[in-house]
Amino acid sequence: MQTKLHPEMNADSRQALAAAKVEEYMATIKDVANDAGVAVGTVSKVLNGQYVSAKNKKKVEESVAKLGYEMNYYARGLRAGYTYTAAVIVPDIRNPFFACLVSSIEKELYQKGYKMFLCQSQKDAEKEAYYLKLACQNRVDGIIGVTFNDSEKQLQEKIPMVMIDRHLENGCCCVSSDNFHGGELAVRRLLAGGSRRLLFVRTGSRLSSETLKRGQGFAAECQRQGVFYATADFGDDTDVYPLGSIEKYLLAHMRDGVLYYDGIYTSTDALALVVLELLRSRGILVPQDVQVIGHDGLKRMNNGPYLLSSIVQPVEEMARVGVRNLLGLIRKEAVEPLTILPVTFAEGGTTRKV
Repeated sequence: MQTKLHPEMNADSRQALAAAKVEEYMATIKDVANDAGVAVGTVSKVLNGQYVSAKNKKKVEESVAKLGYEMNYYARGLRAGYTYTAAVIVPDIRNPFFACLVSSIEKELYQKGYKMFLCQSQKDAEKEAYYLKLACQNRVDGIIGVTFNDSEKQLQEKIPMVMIDRHLENGCCCVSSDNFHGGELAVRRLLAGGSRRLLFVRTGSRLSSETLKRGQGFAAECQRQGVFYATADFGDDTDVYPLGSIEKYLLAHMRDGVLYYDGIYTSTDALALVVLELLRSRGILVPQDVQVIGHDGLKRMNNGPYLLSSIVQPVEEMARVGVRNLLGLIRKEAVEPLTILPVTFAEGGTTRKV
């Protein structure tokens, strides 16, 4: 039977007919159910990763393979009003942490039958707003974002959003790691290695974000331990060479080639690598003279040894929870407004052995 689209039909009717047309010559879920000798609902549960008995699961999987059944997400989306596409917005995929995060999010989305639409804002507010608008126009089902601007104000319609680390005015869902405890862990590890004059160095947006708690945890633990400490927040000033802000600060606290601080914790691993290079270029030995701890847990080629001693974020778990919460919002389910995941310390050669 041929399915025809009529121009006078309303949008919903034409959409339903289009869905029927793309499935016209394909094995259906009913065919799988009949072949497996189970209910259609059982097949649906297997296809969507829900629990069924091992016996029925095996029957369904064998029938799926036998009939060559493939879930048609286009037709399924037309019927349900979904595109099964999610937009992911990050500042810069050249940053190893964001690259790992995006990779983990894509993996989770794919396992849930979703496609990923990737955008990088490069911290540009106008570009970020453009991508948010574009995502809505292309009818993605939701957005996972790492943003450094107030671009959510540019959204003309409400769309399910999950932010990594950020808090937005519209109160959307946020997933983060325990940044405050990360700052505490860094202080404890620096003290255990013998440091007594500690410094926290930070760059990045000062907008409301869970990452600001890294410095707060650092300061709170220093006060608790009664140890001398200082903080240097350079905000969005990432100028490094030649004689950038960070290097000027370090030089101002050096006498005769000796840095006043003997333990440094930075807000990111990328920043820690900059500090390491600056210290070593001045003949300061790490970790003999100064211990350095970063934050993120980056590894060489993403699966080799740690690049430096670091507070490790559970990136894969952050991606898993982020995707789970986004799909929950898309289905109009209640989700936790804020999820905080645990962090750990990893030795990477820039702290003294304890």
